[in-house]
Amino acid sequence: MKPTVQEIYCDESGFSGNNLLDQESSFFAYASVAIDHEEATEYVDNIIKKYKIQGGELKGRNLLKSPNGKKVIAEVLKDFNNRIKVAVYHKKFNLSCKFYEYIFEPALAQKNSLFYQIKFHRFISNLLYVYFVSQSADAEKIFSDFQKLMRDLEDTELNYLFDSLKTPDILPFDDIKTFCIHHRDTINQELNSLRGTHTGKWILELSSSALFSILCDWGKEFNQLKVFCDVSKPLKGDKEVFDGWIGREDKIYIDFFQGVEEPITFNLSQEVQFVESHKFPGIQIADVAAAACACAFREGNNEKTESWIEHIPGIMGGHSVIPDLSYIDPNTLDATRNLILLRYLAEKSINKQPLLDGIEEFLSAVTHDLSLNPSNRIATIAENCRSDAPYFNF
Repeated sequence: MKPTVQEIYCDESGFSGNNLLDQESSFFAYASVAIDHEEATEYVDNIIKKYKIQGGELKGRNLLKSPNGKKVIAEVLKDFNNRIKVAVYHKKFNLSCKFYEYIFEPALAQKNSLFYQIKFHRFISNLLYVYFVSQSADAEKIFSDFQKLMRDLEDTELNYLFDSLKTPDILPFDDIKTFCIHHRDTINQELNSLRGTHTGKWILELSSSALFSILCDWGKEFNQLKVFCDVSKPLKGDKEVFDGWIGREDKIYIDFFQGVEEPITFNLSQEVQFVESHKFPGIQIADVAAAACACAFREGNNEKTESWIEHIPGIMGGHSVIPDLSYIDPNTLDATRNLILLRYLAEKSINKQPLLDGIEEFLSAVTHDLSLNPSNRIATIAENCRSDAPYFNF
């Protein structure tokens, strides 16, 4: 029988704060383990003795360096396969996601649920990511400038993201540029509201969203959670956000537009506790899982990871954020519709027309036409990415 209150221990790997262009670590992993303090202490003590681990503590980054350490990782993941949940984030892709969140969403906010429903955010994020990893110097400059803007929240217009650069001679990227420039006032208003706040200080950091998604996942299994995290400045700053979930017994689920309802609530028995790993072995187990996942996603299946990579699928939880290029596949209705929608929004921006007026009717018409011609979607893209195409005769 599951306990009324379950202890959850959490730690991360690949932390780089607001720097999502970190060259040393391309993935961030946030891990958790459901275990009580006594069991964790006994387990870690036994592992340390069995493998003669130096320092009296399990540290994932150290275990990755030796054959003996990799055996420890394999054993930990195997022993706790059904009690570990890890969320993994591709940092550069998350920068693309943040681009959508802070550049596109402010102008679309009044009907943002509609755009999420048709996966427009995933389309834009994956499109930007592909551009980013193309190794183009222009792409590097745009993303580094965007990151600098978000980290500094400087009171400047967004033109400098593009004005000194040549974007590719491909309409989607030119349309993104057009959208940014024409809505810079709305975008800057959103950014200015974050200036001087904790959210603004850690605007690109991933720990809080990772912990929240992990706890929502655990909330499906346990009535109440007692959460311990390794010391984290970003999470400490978000303490009040998590305090709001203390003693919350209601269960709220939301359809994330994939036909599956997911929880957005959990119940904490007390404040999240920030503790030192050497005093709480549960943190050490979470650290091992986080390091293993970050390494596995970074390096894939090779001699370094082969002894334990098979356990990774069983411990994935929360809502990992990694690229999925199916969202920009021109053979799909969703991607075709979103490319046409991007062109439509750019045209409306140029013409200084309200973006959202008649948007439902427009999408309904596009969906109808594409559904009738499923084998001709690429041609449809080419036709309707012209400014004089029928969809754009306002």
